[in-house]
Amino acid sequence: MQRKRYPKEFKEQLIQEAAETGNVGQVAKRHEISPKTLYRWISDSKHKAWEYTSSGAKKTAVYVPSPQEF
Repeated sequence: MQRKRYPKEFKEQLIQEAAETGNVGQVAKRHEISPKTLYRWISDSKHKAWEYTSSGAKKTAVYVPSPQEF
């Protein structure tokens, strides 16, 4: 079985559609792809955005509770 390749625009369209409907399985079935594939595309899209974020935005501050919180 030969692996299919989909254009980036198609993947982004399906990711957007799944986000709008909130039902990944239904979107995958309508476009005749595996729900697992669509979930992977969604996951990959989130990780790729992380790569292009500036390093300053990725830093997290240490939480120090105030004396009133104790």
